[in-house]
Parts: sequence; C-alpha cells; structure tokens
Amino acid sequence: MLLSDIKIYPAFWETQPGHDKMEEKRQYLNDNGALQSEIVLDEDGYLIDGFTSYLLAREWGLVDVPVRRGKRQVIQAYHRPDGKLYTWRLPEELTDQVSVGDRVAVHTQGGIRCVTVAAVERYIPQSGTGRLRMAIRRKRGSVCQ
Repeated sequence: MLLSDIKIYPAFWETQPGHDKMEEKRQYLNDNGALQSEIVLDEDGYLIDGFTSYLLAREWGLVDVPVRRGKRQVIQAYHRPDGKLYTWRLPEELTDQVSVGDRVAVHTQGGIRCVTVAAVERYIPQSGTGRLRMAIRRKRGSVCQ
C-alpha cells in the first residue's frame, strides 16, 4: 500500500514513541532490511497499530509498505456494580471474544484485577486519552469472583 494513503488518527501524533523504542526499531530495520512490526489498518484505512513502523517508513522514504487489515476493540468495565466505568484495550486475540457481562482480567495501577464488562466498542484513538492499559484474558467460571 502507498504510505501516503495511510490515514493517521490525531491521537497518534500526540503520544510519540520514546527515543529508545525508535532506536531499537531503527536498528532492526538496519540489520534486517525490514520493518520490525506490522502496520495494521482498520476497515476505514486508519492506522491502529504499527505507528513506529509507519514513522520509520516515512523517515527512510519508503513509498510502498506492507499492511494488514485488523480490528481493535476496547471495553468499558467496572470493579463493582455501582462503580465507575474504566476503559481497557483488548489484545487482538480477545477481539470479538468478549461480551457484556463477561469477567476480564486487566492491568490496573494496583496490579492485575478482574472487572465486569459493561460495553464493548470499536477502538478509535482519541485525543487526550493517552495510552490505554491492556486487558489480559477473559475469565471463565469462578476465577474472578
């Protein structure tokens, strides 16, 4: 795909990758002649993963890059039934695997916790939200109770 045809959500420009991460990806490109991570686009042609690869492709003047179509979702979930809703990003292996009412293990500031899913939505990076923490796995049975 032409690099110039890839659409970028403004939120990606607000949370630039760190220097060390870019250097690691740059070194991989130097050593292997290929981008280390895939560029993943949603159904509308917007980048949803692989921003560092996109930036390096621009830096190196690449015109045509390999892309993969994908889908990203977030969950709105709560710790207690009357509690505040928080948002976590689902890893690719959980996309389309989580439903309202499911219990999901997630990363929190206090460690790994279980939450109850109130909503599952398409992930659209938005300004001012920063990076989202990641859900870990869908829980079955009484593991999260």
